[in-house]
Amino acid sequence: MAEPDEPKSRRELMEVLRDERQLFDDLLASLSDAQLLEPGIEGNRCVKDILAHITDWEQRMNLWIQESLAGLIPQRPAPGMTWDDLDRLNEQTYLENKARPLGEVMTASRRSYAQSLQAVQGLSEEDLFDGRRFVWRNGDPLWHMVAANTWWHYKEHRQQIEVWLAARA
Repeated sequence: MAEPDEPKSRRELMEVLRDERQLFDDLLASLSDAQLLEPGIEGNRCVKDILAHITDWEQRMNLWIQESLAGLIPQRPAPGMTWDDLDRLNEQTYLENKARPLGEVMTASRRSYAQSLQAVQGLSEEDLFDGRRFVWRNGDPLWHMVAANTWWHYKEHRQQIEVWLAARA
């Protein structure tokens, strides 16, 4: 399925989420371990670092979904931080994960993706598409947050890796 401008159902949302993740996973599978660990993306980062970054944001999303369903207002992007701290938060994630072994990061990524699928599948159509469902969303439907932390994120970094690979060739 081609990526819709706006999914109209949970089924469509899940389809595009899975499709973009498959494209991302296919790209990762085409790379050797040496390529996954080679620095040069966003300075000294490597594909493994990007994978840890994506996993971190999936986990944040999963927590925000749990908190939302429990009637809480998530502390976003992280406790004590605002969106102005985004670069600092991403740098913190990089520093926390840069020494982790590749296999550990890949296992965590697969687990996180499965958890994300489960979290999103557990949402109702109302949860996803009614911007009034969660007051903290201020009218913005939850599916935008899901997209930003899943398929939009997968696509953004897949394209970034493809540009990096093309520049190396």
